[in-house]
Amino acid sequence: MYISRRSFVEGGLVAMGALTMAACSNNAGQPATEDKAAETTDTPETTEGASANAYPVFFYATVTDAGQYVTKMAISFGEDKVSGVDNDTFTVTMTSTVDYGEAKGEPYAYYDATAPLEVVKTEVGDEALSVYFKQDQAPTLTWLAEGRNYPAVLGFSVEQTKPITLTTPDGRELEVTGTYDTSETTSWQNLDDEEVKKFEDVQDEINYRLYKGSNDKLIVWFHGNGEGDFPTKDTNNNICQLLGNRGGVAWVSEEAQEVFGDATVMAFQAPNMWYFAVKDGLLEPCYNEIQQVIEDNNINPDEVYLSGCSAGGFMSTRMIIAYPDLFKAAMINCPALDAANARTETDDACPTDEELATLKDAKTAIWLVQGETDSSVDPELCSKRIWAILTDGVDDVTETAVEGTEGIASNFTTYETADGKFKLSLYETVDLAEVEGISGDKRQGGKIKCAEDYDLDGELEEVKYNDHWTWIYTLRNNPEDASGTHIWEWAVNAK
Repeated sequence: MYISRRSFVEGGLVAMGALTMAACSNNAGQPATEDKAAETTDTPETTEGASANAYPVFFYATVTDAGQYVTKMAISFGEDKVSGVDNDTFTVTMTSTVDYGEAKGEPYAYYDATAPLEVVKTEVGDEALSVYFKQDQAPTLTWLAEGRNYPAVLGFSVEQTKPITLTTPDGRELEVTGTYDTSETTSWQNLDDEEVKKFEDVQDEINYRLYKGSNDKLIVWFHGNGEGDFPTKDTNNNICQLLGNRGGVAWVSEEAQEVFGDATVMAFQAPNMWYFAVKDGLLEPCYNEIQQVIEDNNINPDEVYLSGCSAGGFMSTRMIIAYPDLFKAAMINCPALDAANARTETDDACPTDEELATLKDAKTAIWLVQGETDSSVDPELCSKRIWAILTDGVDDVTETAVEGTEGIASNFTTYETADGKFKLSLYETVDLAEVEGISGDKRQGGKIKCAEDYDLDGELEEVKYNDHWTWIYTLRNNPEDASGTHIWEWAVNAK
């Protein structure tokens, strides 16, 4: 029988609107014997040319610390119950094709489409079979030569490598090797990602993704340079700021809601680069759009929070300078001040010492986070520079060493003023070597240590990331001060 388009959740089925992306058919699989196929109409025809009766396959994604990855597929067998399935039953491959720029239409050079996805877990539900993949194999973005992340055109092939058993509603058991239809999935838009789908697409002078919460708090996120659009908003894709890392979706997680409640979240996308904040007049439009969201969603103007990483940390700093009374607290990660002039080829993109000194009198409490080394932006010229200005003439700065906790492996040191308004956490880095930063300087760079359960075995494994990626720690609420207060709780309780 033909099975209609459906979307699957754990333990059942939910209806889903028809998808609109272009289809790419797939007829992988081995034919069943004629007598088995003839015994029931519940089993699709598996002879050549019978793809219309193939079992539908749907794919799920998760935004990990390293970006969005395809992490699961679900297969419906209609009213039949499936058994005899293990991690070796299916071979699944994915293709990734560049969809913008000079390499458009070419296979993504940094992805091996010939390697099957590693299956780490298989679960049989009442109405769907779920097959889980190792979570660091199948990225949905491509890194372009133009220096941006951009969504790929995706394609999937599912081959059943050994028979499975289907039990029909009347109790018959059928040994089946079927074909599988993956044509519903050609883009990130066709993937079911519980966190990403919470956001709506808002096209404005500065595009943003919006999650409408139910309380009176607002969190504003400014992404890093790799997640911006192209000059003059060439694509209006308005999604890479959610897919590139957990910078947007972290704020709608269960963990964040425990601290901030059901806060509204704005995740802006730069129309090119945040480094053009002054040159291209990006500050005022962002301010106006924030004010509109405050008005439309009954936000308390005293409960607006700010976070950003790298170029977004630069933008966050610029926003506080321009609007010192707008934000209650700011969680600024590796602010790329030293890259601003180099990226814009100007002399005035980077804030001056005098401009940074105005942060001391702003309403906004500030917690800076960066690595002791940073292979992209120099801590001495970025977070440490801001910190030195914030604490100029202050004698009561304390220093607290914190050992890395389970799940976050790097140790760090937090510096803070006595009133708690300003804090700086510097994370330990390893595997040091000479690097050349964005501004062309030579210095030490390395890795930060984290821990992930990408293989879903319940055990954390150490993973090393580039030492620029310290926003991971903020987005996991890891930085803490001498009192044991973590960065999210500090922000909510900032005075």
